[in-house]
Amino acid sequence: MDLSVVIPVRDEAENISDLVTRLTRTLVDLRVSYEILFVTDINKDDTFELIKQIHNQDGRVKVIKLSNAYGQHIAVICGLRLCSGDAVVIMDGDLQDYPEDIPKLYSKILEGYDIVYALKEKKNVSLFRNLFSKMFVRMMNMISDVRIEHNTSMFRIISRRTIEEILRFKEKQPSLTFIMSYIGFKSIAVKVASGERKGGKTKYSYFRLLNFGITSLVSFSTKPIRLISIIGFCVAGLNFVYLCMTLIQKIFFDIGVLGWTTIISLITFIGGIQLFVIGIIGEYIAKIFMETKERPLYIVDQKVGDLK
Repeated sequence: MDLSVVIPVRDEAENISDLVTRLTRTLVDLRVSYEILFVTDINKDDTFELIKQIHNQDGRVKVIKLSNAYGQHIAVICGLRLCSGDAVVIMDGDLQDYPEDIPKLYSKILEGYDIVYALKEKKNVSLFRNLFSKMFVRMMNMISDVRIEHNTSMFRIISRRTIEEILRFKEKQPSLTFIMSYIGFKSIAVKVASGERKGGKTKYSYFRLLNFGITSLVSFSTKPIRLISIIGFCVAGLNFVYLCMTLIQKIFFDIGVLGWTTIISLITFIGGIQLFVIGIIGEYIAKIFMETKERPLYIVDQKVGDLK
């Protein structure tokens, strides 16, 4: 079985050499034909040049340079479209995914699984970031139409037929983890260790994580729209109850309407809900707007290596 490794990278010059050395050692021990395919775009360091130098020494290491920063998931899709393996490893280039864990995932592919994803025993991140991740995953599983597990990442092996199905999706803001869950092919989790970044900085700030979550939710669920209806019904019900209480107080107890504080509080509360509702609807409209443009998903600037 031919094996491809697709790695999206940006500003990872400090990690590339070590990553390639460890990957090569691991893949040689597997005794498979392989290629290592990096996908990059706009770097502030010499990541692209370094990979080209490694390619000159080992033709199995290849690189695609995109013309702009289209995002990690689009970079992976580009790699999936141009790779040639019967199965493909997807992993990050920051060494937080151990190349030495690939055989564990690969053994499950040989057993007939289409998607084998790494379930990290413990992520080496801050306590706050880990808590944020758990809350985010739990919330997403509650209000989205597909499920993901906590402590998973992009690190996984997928079969060729899974790749073919992924490439059928034409979304402009794809979420590969959700797409693979949506496809529903035979999958299994394998526990692995979590490495630590040796150089560079993470590319995912809390804002980018939140933005990714909102995009994924809008792409794979209509539950927020239903939630709007429920909120509207509840607010209308509360207002009706408040109106009845006010009438009862006036008719039977001759108590007038409460003061300005109550009125202003109600107006502010309802106004906040309206803005929240408009925001959710706006996200769906923005999604429709982006999809109808039919722009190309990415543009390739350079290819280095024998690529289809």
